Amino acid sequence: MSAAIQLINIRKSFKKKQVLRGVTLAIQPGEVLGLLGPNGAGKSTLIKIMTGLLAPDGGDVKIFGRSLAKNKRLLRQSLGLAPQAIAVYPQLTVAQNLRSFGTINGLSGRQVQTKYDQVLPIFGLQDMQTEKAADLSGGQKRRLHSAIALMGPAKIIFLDEPTVGADVDSRNRIIAAVRHLSDQGITVVYTTHYLAEMAALHARIAFLNHGVIQATGSTESIIRQYAHPAVTLSFKGRLPAGLPGWEKDANHLRVSVPAATSPAQLLQTALTNPAVRDAQLTDVQITQADLESAYHTLLERDATHVD
Repeated sequence: MSAAIQLINIRKSFKKKQVLRGVTLAIQPGEVLGLLGPNGAGKSTLIKIMTGLLAPDGGDVKIFGRSLAKNKRLLRQSLGLAPQAIAVYPQLTVAQNLRSFGTINGLSGRQVQTKYDQVLPIFGLQDMQTEKAADLSGGQKRRLHSAIALMGPAKIIFLDEPTVGADVDSRNRIIAAVRHLSDQGITVVYTTHYLAEMAALHARIAFLNHGVIQATGSTESIIRQYAHPAVTLSFKGRLPAGLPGWEKDANHLRVSVPAATSPAQLLQTALTNPAVRDAQLTDVQITQADLESAYHTLLERDATHVD
């Protein structure tokens, strides 16, 4: 079976700035891909290229094995996009918004009704069908905005920061909706700064930085490979000196725990050091290895280290 999306050495520059420096990635049907990376990493540019809204300077995008550049009209019918900026008709009701976008996307009257009946419960919009979009809460607008991306024949959905500004209930509904779509065989490309969402989505992660994919894998494999526990000691007054490997930050000393060492062992060694015993220790924090610590490890990697 062909990959839902295959990126082959995608390159893009704006003036003299090289934003994408050779992105190669395969995304499988029914997969949720979490596209992560810092601001300015090129995530939005890459999504525009994957959806045919922007042409790459080099490389190719294949959708289900066919080149997007050579089959734009046909293949863009397979794509649905919900960009970060909310795009709804404020004076139309929820029902009118969904039906209007279904018609715009080329669905017949019967297909619009079928899609409408499917999308409403997925995003929990049943009780607000007659409400104007302008009267919805921020989280409800987010759910409507994401639902609109499904009002078409799309087999691949792009959700760019879909939970920004959403309340807890809306965020949970959007995450549940994405998992439901994946279970139905729809491919979802999902960008977010809320790293905890990756585990909830059972997403495969692609970390984009310096214009290249620096790491890919499941949440568990990324944590196992790149995350490290850390120990932080807080002090009142003078920081103790003579602790090799510990970094000073304001009134804290912090150290990343090597793979072969447990945080407890490192902490015990530090606390028995005379310099620490003579200082005014106020707090001890042990941070376990998680996706956030893996994220920071990857941020610090040089662009030449590419998996």
